[in-house]
Order: sequence, then structure tokens, then C-alpha cells
Amino acid sequence: MSIEHVLKSTDRQAASAVRSAEMTVVNGTIHMTVIPQATLAARGGVVEQANEVFQLIEERLARLGSDKTRIGHVTVWIAHLLDFDAFTEAWNAWVDPAHPPARACAQVNMANRDIRVEMIVVAST
Repeated sequence: MSIEHVLKSTDRQAASAVRSAEMTVVNGTIHMTVIPQATLAARGGVVEQANEVFQLIEERLARLGSDKTRIGHVTVWIAHLLDFDAFTEAWNAWVDPAHPPARACAQVNMANRDIRVEMIVVAST
């Protein structure tokens, strides 16, 4: 079994209260959890935060030679169900219509009250 841990930058890891990899690649399958940056989270709504997360997902996948057409599943956590429709509109604008991944979406209590959306992504390299 092949496992590669893609670590956060030294500065980001030092600033984080949670020790975790930015991405983990297991036998060619990429696993990542993506949240908006704290500065955006403090002022952005769910659409702004989702768009930042989408950008971060694409950037991370590109670093591993992948892209959003290779995403197999996304779990979306939103802080408020009232944001579901707005999030889904942003999702539909971003997702590749020819390669849409499976998606689950649920409301959760976020550890940081400014964060409105968090995504867990599973993709192929």
C-alpha cells in the first residue's frame, strides 16, 4: 500500500491547532479536507467561502496532476441549512457538468463559528 502525506506549509502547520496533512494520497486516491481561510471566513457568506474552497480544491488537485473532473465524491458540511440553496447554486456553477462527483451535504456545528462551509474531497490522481 502506498501512502503519501502532503503536509501544510511550515507556517500554516505552526499556526494550526490541529496537526493534519493538507492532502493524503493512498494508492492513487487523493483525500483532502478544505475550509476557507480564516480572514475570508470572518467576513464571507457561504457563496464567497464556497468559491474560495472550490479554488483551493482545484489548486491542490493541480499540484498532484489532477483536476476537478477526477473528483469521485465530495462531502459538504454547511453551518446553516438556510444556506443550502445558495451553496447548491455556487456548486452547480463550479462543478463540471460532464463529470459531476457524488455529493453529500449536511448541516454541522463548525468548530469555528465564522466558517460556513467545509468540504471533504476524494479524487483520483
